[in-house]
Amino acid sequence: MDTQNTPIHIRLWNRDFWLLAIANLLLTMAVYMQILHYPIMMNEAHTSQHYIAIALGTQGLGLFVLGAFCSFLVQKYRRNHVCEMSLIVVAACVFIPMLLNVEQHYFPWVAIGVRFLTGAFFGLAQMILLSTLIVDCTESFQRTEANYAAAWFGRFAVSLGPLLVCILIPTLGFEISICVSTGLTVMAAVLIGLVRFPFRAPEDHVPHASLDRFFMPEGWLLFINLFMVTLSIGIVLSTAHHAVFFSMLMIGFLLALLAGKFVFVNAELKSEAVAGLLVIGVAVIIMLTREGSSVSYIAPVLIGLGAGLIGSRFLLFYIKLSRHCQRGTSQSSFFLAWESGISIGLGLGYFFSNKTHVLETALILVSLALILYVIFTHSWYLKNKNR
Repeated sequence: MDTQNTPIHIRLWNRDFWLLAIANLLLTMAVYMQILHYPIMMNEAHTSQHYIAIALGTQGLGLFVLGAFCSFLVQKYRRNHVCEMSLIVVAACVFIPMLLNVEQHYFPWVAIGVRFLTGAFFGLAQMILLSTLIVDCTESFQRTEANYAAAWFGRFAVSLGPLLVCILIPTLGFEISICVSTGLTVMAAVLIGLVRFPFRAPEDHVPHASLDRFFMPEGWLLFINLFMVTLSIGIVLSTAHHAVFFSMLMIGFLLALLAGKFVFVNAELKSEAVAGLLVIGVAVIIMLTREGSSVSYIAPVLIGLGAGLIGSRFLLFYIKLSRHCQRGTSQSSFFLAWESGISIGLGLGYFFSNKTHVLETALILVSLALILYVIFTHSWYLKNKNR
């Protein structure tokens, strides 16, 4: 099937799906609030930019730590309980900055370690939520749409989380912002607890570590291409520290959602990803060559538009590339490429603090991603897809 989008089934949007989708939104918002919390907290401790870069980037590495055990854990224990416990650990990691003494010399390394743990349990929770819980609560003919819709909830959180920080800190203070992000994570766990999942008997002889529900090697080229794109997005996000940027970013996501439904519905299959990459490239060029208030409005809208188009297209590519019973694994693979790229990109952006050099790096990455997609990835996908 080479259509650009999936059909809409009204029955998909039932109580259980709403609860899981909102849980995904709240969890991702809480984690993305940290991309502003950590620089504020570590600057208060007079920590160097390099430590801030390591702290932000290390979450991207933590995402991979527990993934190999995901299949074993959801087979050995109740899958929703494992997700809920992971969320509680994430909530604890989000709240820990309230307890840290920023004057201690070991503070930067503690912050880095907490950020790494956040990535590990955020990754585990999201893999179970996206690859297992949402799949299990929908009918087989609705699962592609369910994956598509749930991913959009997480995508909007990329802008909504930092935007909430920009609103809370000037009005209520840093501590309240931390408490709100902790509360969002706890609320996500509560919402998942409200969904009733039928008991499923575990399979015999489940290995403790496997790639099931973790990583799909068959999608290696998609992973590399998407990682390059999200790496550039993360680098751009490292330059954003104000509410206007994240508000405009959300508008860009909304435009991407509408464009996917109306503009690209009957377009050539390659067009959505190419358009998204070109739009991101234009946004970075504008940020490099123009100054003034218009840049702060136009560029983030284009970034959101491009990221939304690419995220939607690559997610469906992953689904169609997967074989039978690999749908959950394809979701986790997409999640890892998306989140690790943004997290490591944030780290790179803070490590090379010169804004011009940072944006030039982002432009190079987007250009290489476009060349890779047009020359190799698209034709490779057409030869290897299974749906």
